[in-house]
Amino acid sequence: SPVFGSLMDITKEVWDKTLDINVKAPALMTKAVVPEMEKRGGGSVVIVASIAAFSPSPGLSPYSVSKTALLGLTKTLAIELAPRNIRVNCLAPGLIKTSFSRMLCKDKEKEERMKEILQIRR
Repeated sequence: SPVFGSLMDITKEVWDKTLDINVKAPALMTKAVVPEMEKRGGGSVVIVASIAAFSPSPGLSPYSVSKTALLGLTKTLAIELAPRNIRVNCLAPGLIKTSFSRMLCKDKEKEERMKEILQIRR
């Protein structure tokens, strides 16, 4: 996600970049590999969303929206690809400490609130 801030401050360029990377790329990648999976008699697609698809975080609006879109992409692809013997599943991991998530864990109090929201102890 190229930005952290209010939804009202998000530019068209940020929306385009976020949706291109987080939604369009998995859709086009799946489209590219389906013919090979069909040749092999089926396969499995695993899409990685985020807990943000279910519990959006303030300041991460485009990211949260894009991860929610992946849930819809997963459901649609699952229906379309089932007759081709291709399974489609989606993972939605919780908060993982990375440079991207550092804004959410900037201080101990925020980190503890996030743990409470996500109902995790670590």
